[in-house]
Amino acid sequence: MSDCIVRFGGNSCINTPSLGNFSNYLKGQKGRVFIVVSSIPEIAGLISENIRNIFNIYSDLSITEKEFTEIFLKITGKESTSEFRELAENISRLFQGISMIGDYSPALKDQLLSYGEKLSALILAELLKEMGLKSKILLPEQYNFKVTADYGSASYLMFDTDLLKISEPGYYYIIPGSYGITPEGKIARAGNSAADYTAATLAKTLKVKELTIWGLEKDFYSADPKLVELPGKIKRLTYSEASELAYFDHYSIHPRTVEPLESEHIPIKIINTGTFQTETLINTETFISDEIIKAVAYSDDISILKLNGPGVGLKPGILAKVTTSLNEAGINVKSVITSQISINIILSSDDGKKAIGIIQNLGFTSVIETELIDEVTLIGIVGHGMQHNYGVSARLFSAVAANKINILLSGSGASDLVSYLVVNQTDRDKCVQKIYQAFFDTTNNNDS
Repeated sequence: MSDCIVRFGGNSCINTPSLGNFSNYLKGQKGRVFIVVSSIPEIAGLISENIRNIFNIYSDLSITEKEFTEIFLKITGKESTSEFRELAENISRLFQGISMIGDYSPALKDQLLSYGEKLSALILAELLKEMGLKSKILLPEQYNFKVTADYGSASYLMFDTDLLKISEPGYYYIIPGSYGITPEGKIARAGNSAADYTAATLAKTLKVKELTIWGLEKDFYSADPKLVELPGKIKRLTYSEASELAYFDHYSIHPRTVEPLESEHIPIKIINTGTFQTETLINTETFISDEIIKAVAYSDDISILKLNGPGVGLKPGILAKVTTSLNEAGINVKSVITSQISINIILSSDDGKKAIGIIQNLGFTSVIETELIDEVTLIGIVGHGMQHNYGVSARLFSAVAANKINILLSGSGASDLVSYLVVNQTDRDKCVQKIYQAFFDTTNNNDS
């Protein structure tokens, strides 16, 4: 009898119809059921707000505990349990201690943020209890879930499967997602939306037949519904397509969710919380749609660091020295596009501002100008088959040129499933809309 792994979004805890449907879904499962929960948005927001204000002398961090218990009451309709109050008190004291000492490390930040899932797990347990379902909470430290010490972006390593050999029948096991324990015994998180990644790691290790994601905060639409009217939902994605889309602003799955599953060919089923039907299936099967592309995606969280000079294409070691220096400063390079007279490094918006100072101090004689371009948007068209179907690039660039949109950078060919454009943020909306119109029949709003 196969185990069942379900990733349950914390936002569904405040959705009464979704909770009722989830209860019915759980009752229909056979074998052990592990529910990997993400943080309830209100709890995550409260923790993040206090983190931002942790050294603000005018902030009253003593109200944190009370605010957490008020969230419990609002969601469950009951006074908080003693276990919940103890956790709320612990995080409140931790905030106050950091504020008094004035010392705040990435490890402490991950420890604070991990309380979001822990507190949310206790709320979910109370909600399931009200629906007649018995549950137990399993903390990553209890089943020895090992991760690397890359705080904020940890990689999951392994856990002790013997500690998950649970014999008590009739229980549903709730696991707070997003974090594990380093070899030194500290908490390290894999980042936002990492409950997906946790669930995938469990699915691989326990050799389940599929990973179920109970609804997404942001569904896999063929474009952002805020920019395009009634875009279709994408029914089928490969692991690579899903991972690529996860890096863009208007999708909410963790980019590394597919990583543990691909080698084992374990599919991901994203369930519609109203119908129990599979809304999007993610697996190894390459499906090329009639439009070739599956989605038009974008991200505003980029900046371009340009190293210009007639000798940058001739001087060896420039790019290696730049990337090494940025890595030592903890700055992630998203992509690099080069020519003989310019090296263009794509970074996040915040990292761009830090990186330019680092690069300017490296003393390259062949670099005449170092320039940071921000307030730009990365737009990607994603879908397998681009390099094997004529006219995809022509349709892309024709749509942009016909609407007088200036392209700052472009790149394609690195893989068969994505082409990129960088445009000014002021052109973002129009660019997404016109590219979407070029590839999709906007008079037909059926699912892709």
